[in-house]
Amino acid sequence: MAKIKLTSFGAHEEVTGSCHLLEIDNFRLLIDCGLFQGDWNNYLKNWEPLGFNPKTIDAVILTHAHLDHCGRLPLLVQKGFKGKVYTTNATMQIVQIILADNQRILAHKAKKNNLPTIYSDDDVVKLNKRWETVSYYQKIKLADDISFTLHNAGHILGSGIIEIKVADSPRSSGAGKTIVFSGDLGACDMPLVKNVDYLNQADFVIMEGTYGDREHEMTADREKKLLEAVQKVTLNNSVLLISIFAIERTQNILKVLNDYYENHLDFRTPVFLDSPMAARATKVYKQHLSLLNQDAQDDLKRDRDIFDFPHLKVTTDIRDSKSINHLRPPKIIMAGSGMAEGGRLIHHLARYISDERNQVLFMGYQVPGTLGHKLTHGAFDFDYYDKHIKIKAAVDKIDGFSAHADKSDLLKWANSFTPKAKIFLVHGNKESLEALETTLKTEFDKNVEIIKNEPIVLCK
Repeated sequence: MAKIKLTSFGAHEEVTGSCHLLEIDNFRLLIDCGLFQGDWNNYLKNWEPLGFNPKTIDAVILTHAHLDHCGRLPLLVQKGFKGKVYTTNATMQIVQIILADNQRILAHKAKKNNLPTIYSDDDVVKLNKRWETVSYYQKIKLADDISFTLHNAGHILGSGIIEIKVADSPRSSGAGKTIVFSGDLGACDMPLVKNVDYLNQADFVIMEGTYGDREHEMTADREKKLLEAVQKVTLNNSVLLISIFAIERTQNILKVLNDYYENHLDFRTPVFLDSPMAARATKVYKQHLSLLNQDAQDDLKRDRDIFDFPHLKVTTDIRDSKSINHLRPPKIIMAGSGMAEGGRLIHHLARYISDERNQVLFMGYQVPGTLGHKLTHGAFDFDYYDKHIKIKAAVDKIDGFSAHADKSDLLKWANSFTPKAKIFLVHGNKESLEALETTLKTEFDKNVEIIKNEPIVLCK
């Protein structure tokens, strides 16, 4: 049997920077190459060496388009990677949107902190020549005895679970091996994407554990909570500021609001989607409607555009964004970034968060160290260009729209594998991973361990 070694260069005992190197004899396969996010010390890791030589990487498989999984791919190319990057077409399209935006943010932070630019626009363009798009359930051959198949991860549009098969070869003996990378797994019963695929057979499973220690709100509760905030805007003649992630959560919220506005034509509070990246991403969703779940497909038979509704205004130009301020309440503003680390949201926070009538809603997990985490954990003020802004508005969080599987979802997915599967946990903070590890061991008798920053020999 081939010698197989796994080394994680990111997302071990943390939730960002996903980057895993799988070495199968002399074939070097990289799974994701994401950006480190969170507090400044963690963000600085993006300026550190990758930990491996990109010139020696034969291929990359990208699980999905979130920045903590794709954000350093241009750096990989800049450092000499010449192979293909395999992913779904929807993921490729969304990544192109995200990386163009992220390059500007990285350049700004580098200049502000007297650091070199990590990668340039030219590196993003060069990456575009490396893409190889694949469909779900299509078997792709990487080498004579190595192939992979993407399954639906149910996380965001185009997200994939990677099933790698290492077959017997003339140079080795013994049974073949199956290695599964979960990527980020999706929650069940989301407004748009299909539920996650469950696999059965694997020798090794590298599995995320972001929400390994907690449950999400019930589906009905998350939508009820959002719509209560929407209705409260009119009653209080106030402003609802929704902090959005451009991918998936924006489209989920648009779908819920679309259903509400289409069925309550007397409700006329304007909604502003003030995120050019979210607007561009929504267009990608419209190009891949076949990937949406059955509920969305049924709605499309009645409503030709489930992401548009009366009183929705998309503001892509900065002048249009500023003009939102001239409109008197009530109004609803959806703006990024999702963890309040940049984007137009910061300016809206500075303007509206000091009014006790207003409300700020964050949609999902906030990485420690981010402004979003500080605001949702009781901060009294925040710094806006060296000015301290007092926080008087109500600040709340809805976890139910999170694109991540919660504890119950993760346990169900892990238990779909036969007992022989060895499970390695990644992509979660220490507390979440330890809780998930304990549950899988004690309640389900699974062979499981948490990946550390050191190589693991899967097969000798």
